[in-house]
Amino acid sequence: MKEPDGVKKVLLIDHIEGQCRCIIGFKDGDARAAYMCGEPVYQRRGKTLSSWCAYHYRQMHTTAAQQNSVSVQSPEIPQAISIVRNP
Repeated sequence: MKEPDGVKKVLLIDHIEGQCRCIIGFKDGDARAAYMCGEPVYQRRGKTLSSWCAYHYRQMHTTAAQQNSVSVQSPEIPQAISIVRNP
C-alpha cells in the first residue's frame, strides 16, 4: 500500500468527519497547528468508520513483524558487543 502524498492534508482546526486523523506534521513547527492526513477514512464491512485512512489503519493494526515482511528490509543494525575489562 502506497503512503499518502500529503495533497489532502488539513489543519486540525479545519478537520471534518470522514478524514484521516493521523498527524503528519505541524504548520511552522507549532504543535498547536497540527496537519492531519485528510485522506478518506477506512471502513471495514459491518463496522463503524475508522479514524484513519487505509494506509494509516494498516500501520496501526499490524504487528512490527507483519510490517517488516511487507516493507523493504532495512540494513541490519549491528548488535552491541560487551567488553569485559580486568582492573
